[in-house]
Amino acid sequence: MATLPGTTYRDLRASLQSELKDRVLAHQARIAGVKRMPMKAGQHLPLNLIAQGDSWFDYPLPVPVINQSDIVAHLKRLPAMVPEVLSVAQYGESAEDMLGVKKIHDLFDQFNDPANGKFDAILFSGGGNDLVGNQFRLWLNDALAANDDPANGLNDSRIAAIFGVVRAGYEDLMLARDKVDPTIPIFAHSYDFAIPSGIGIVCVGPWLRLGLDDRGWTNQIFARTIVKDLLLQFNSMLDDFAADPANNFVHVQTQGTLSDTQWANELHPTPIGFAAITAKFVDALRSRFPGRI
Repeated sequence: MATLPGTTYRDLRASLQSELKDRVLAHQARIAGVKRMPMKAGQHLPLNLIAQGDSWFDYPLPVPVINQSDIVAHLKRLPAMVPEVLSVAQYGESAEDMLGVKKIHDLFDQFNDPANGKFDAILFSGGGNDLVGNQFRLWLNDALAANDDPANGLNDSRIAAIFGVVRAGYEDLMLARDKVDPTIPIFAHSYDFAIPSGIGIVCVGPWLRLGLDDRGWTNQIFARTIVKDLLLQFNSMLDDFAADPANNFVHVQTQGTLSDTQWANELHPTPIGFAAITAKFVDALRSRFPGRI
């Protein structure tokens, strides 16, 4: 995980843990308030969601737009029936990190705490950080060896290996959910077709362009084709999970949502872009929970 300017790794971890405790306490206070509200006949309670993920759920954007900077932030500001969302997401984490022993136990400790209320669904954003960053070049063939054909840009055996890790993380999330309550659905998304522009955020990134340039993929059209091919494989993996009813897994189809102008940097949408992605989550949640969002 990269640190922001002026912080050490230890300072960052302490700050994130403190913020997480504040989020939990705030969520519990909101749930207590909902429980005290008088209910009218036929009235629906708002959805109670728990979100685990990366920077698409927890984006460290500068202060002026922090409240509209990611999917969770937009969900909390819907104009209609606003869901309660307990976010345990922390930017910069890979699926391997957030579904490791400690994190998965932390997630389900919150899941099982009655003070948090009964959760209706799990929102998950993971896998992107496993694929990008300094390690991105590992998934690429040299352009010269690939005859400058972007169809040969990805190293198939290495891609299969990293997707094996990501797939294992998702499978373990579903298994952990099943031990608690298999009727609770998991909603996950497949990001969108990132643009390897070389643009980062503050002092973090870029995550794609450097690896592509290092492997000789300097043609922007070819570079975008390679990134798209990688993300389409990720999309197919989520489709596989969603196709099995036993998984109780909803693939929120987000690829193809963003225009070029709705990317703030190589990996993250602008606030308007995040709003467009959030709308896809809202549609998926409304399909499963009509009248509650």
